[in-house]
Amino acid sequence: MLSCSADWSVNLWSKNYSENPLFTFDNNDDYVYDAKFHPNNPSLFSCVDGMGKLDFWDLNKDLEVPVCRYDVGKNSLNKLSWSMDGKRIAVGDITGKVSVLNLDKEVNILFILVI
Repeated sequence: MLSCSADWSVNLWSKNYSENPLFTFDNNDDYVYDAKFHPNNPSLFSCVDGMGKLDFWDLNKDLEVPVCRYDVGKNSLNKLSWSMDGKRIAVGDITGKVSVLNLDKEVNILFILVI
């Protein structure tokens, strides 16, 4: 399970060990408002922060920095949602704008489709 907070971090938790997080990801530049695992890849998750950044983390590749950081805009991002197939991600900002991103197989290149 993932949790995010105003301390600029994302924590990875286990239901079998609940006293402390298994790992803390603290490479963010502002409050982290949402974090979710990819629906089909258990090593991949995304998070959004108050600086308008969308980060992609792959636990199999790197635990220190995200594999991809995308600057969605200057507004704070406060919500994200993966599509069921994991090929798209929607992010919402504080103004109510929703951006839908199509992702490539490696999650290295993002193509924006703004709705």
